[in-house]
Amino acid sequence: MITIPEVVREIVDRSPFLSEALYENIGNISSIARKIKPEIEKRLMEDVSEEAVAMALRRIKRKLKPSASVLAVLKDSSNITVRSNVTEFMFLNSSDTLKIHQEALRKTESRKDAFFNISMGFAESIIVISEECEKDIEKILENQKGVKKVKDLTSITIKISDKMTMTAPLGVYYSVLKALAWGGVNVIEVASIGWEFNVLVSNKEANQAFSILKSLTS
Repeated sequence: MITIPEVVREIVDRSPFLSEALYENIGNISSIARKIKPEIEKRLMEDVSEEAVAMALRRIKRKLKPSASVLAVLKDSSNITVRSNVTEFMFLNSSDTLKIHQEALRKTESRKDAFFNISMGFAESIIVISEECEKDIEKILENQKGVKKVKDLTSITIKISDKMTMTAPLGVYYSVLKALAWGGVNVIEVASIGWEFNVLVSNKEANQAFSILKSLTS
């Protein structure tokens, strides 16, 4: 039979925010216990006392340690690539979407230095392209619906250390995005492909974003 401490441990383990709040002593134990109490009761299918939850949290807090694995991965991820003056196009998927992707690729393949990235979701696609190719993409998308364009962006890509496995990201992405958020940087898009982690920010915030990411990997 599962116990209150076991359920509390599961909740803490799956929440980087909660783990950090406990470890850094920036969260009130009673408030946290009150917040997660309904989930525990639903899991156990019985009423539990707030004090029992708080007691379990205190025991977990005493055993928490900073994630050395995350720090090791970030410190080993020193390859950062910056491409400024890129433009993002967002548009609704349609029967022409794959043809659009192919045409956009043909327009850029002869330009060796051009930045080009495509992401396709369930309802929308995104093309991120170097500024010099902007007119070509505008023409390709001229008959598409829901087209939105964001200019003056910078793409920053971190080559994550292979100490991070594909199945266990170890909170690395959370740590990166948290540092950017605390630094006041507005992240416009995020993309992950294998061991590459890419963020799009405005040109005016690029230096701040780069400095933050550099400090994480130095």
